[in-house]
Amino acid sequence: MATATREALYEALSAVIDPRTGLSIVDLGLLFDVDVEDDGRTAIVKVAQVPMARRLLSRIRGAIEAAGDFEDGRLEFVKDPPWLPEIMATPEAQARLAAVATEPMPPAEVDDLWAQVGQVMDPEMGMTLVELGLIYGIDLDEAGRVATIRMTLTSPMCPVGPYLVEAVKQAALLAMGIEEVSVDLVWDPPWDPRTMASEDAQADLGLI
Repeated sequence: MATATREALYEALSAVIDPRTGLSIVDLGLLFDVDVEDDGRTAIVKVAQVPMARRLLSRIRGAIEAAGDFEDGRLEFVKDPPWLPEIMATPEAQARLAAVATEPMPPAEVDDLWAQVGQVMDPEMGMTLVELGLIYGIDLDEAGRVATIRMTLTSPMCPVGPYLVEAVKQAALLAMGIEEVSVDLVWDPPWDPRTMASEDAQADLGLI
């Protein structure tokens, strides 16, 4: 495990690449601040609150974990100051962003949709909806622009149900190429964590 230092953390984050531009979040100016506190136990990373950065959520979290043996890795998406690529990005990144803006958006991919939806946590269970087996399916139209997601809840009376449905929709909209998302809340088949949740989730729930 790498030494838990600011330098190691910054280096790991410098390797997080936006797939469409092929440039790092550092070159794009998306990385606002990096700090290590509590004698190397706490990592604090601040990133621009924009879709381009949010699409890289899992990669950024992975970089924080790879950078050192942190007890606490804090990732904050920041709206103020706003991301201004004409000031914050390198000249190379500015040119690439201008070129990308003229290119047609590639169609979305189902794997990317699963990756984005896989970030949504159930606040009561402390696990992702995908880990819990609450996402039943994700389909794309032929053009790769419209996604239909089938999901359920742990119970029809789940108090955070509306929040989770909206969170899944907003997460799916982050997938590159997606223009529209519909979320169908279904109850058939009934959710059964003993067969639908991942093994890790089943273990956390005390089922195995």
